Amino acid sequence: MEPVFMVLAQSSAVAACMAIDKKIAIQDVNVAQLQQRLKNDPLSDRSTPEILVDNDDATGVVATGAWTRLAKAPGAYGPSVLADTTTFKQPKSSVKFTPTIIKAGGYRAYLYCPRTNKGTSKMMVTVFNGKTSKDVAISPNEIKVEGQTSGEWIGLGSYSLPVGKASHVTVTTAGSDGIVVADAVLFVPER
Repeated sequence: MEPVFMVLAQSSAVAACMAIDKKIAIQDVNVAQLQQRLKNDPLSDRSTPEILVDNDDATGVVATGAWTRLAKAPGAYGPSVLADTTTFKQPKSSVKFTPTIIKAGGYRAYLYCPRTNKGTSKMMVTVFNGKTSKDVAISPNEIKVEGQTSGEWIGLGSYSLPVGKASHVTVTTAGSDGIVVADAVLFVPER
């Protein structure tokens, strides 16, 4: 519940500031303007926010092949994961995570890897920065999970990304020997 309380508190504080600045009652704050301000400046410090693309994001995720959405999967980031359990039975399948970059610049990319029974020992991830591709090999079974989660964020490197939807991270089943899971990708601005 803590994240809900944090969002509620921030929204209330921003609404109060807007009311003070415009010398109006808080009930008269334009909700659409408040929502836009929270979306454009979520940290309220004019910095570039992190960009998360989760497998449930209908506008930023495209799956090709035999992926199954597993709701309430143990270790999932968010409500579900996409899993391909058809190892060696299907041609290569993939999940492409496409962020909407608002401000061009340097970003560190991370892939969330939950621990999975019968998971692949190796998987290939491709990062495309809008001009060139870089393949990153990951060994999910060697990931050391720390803390109270059942997964971990794996660094994919630093990239210069242009504004828009030209960049993406693609998880594939190429060369896999077990279940491949595609869950979430995070882009953190380099400050």
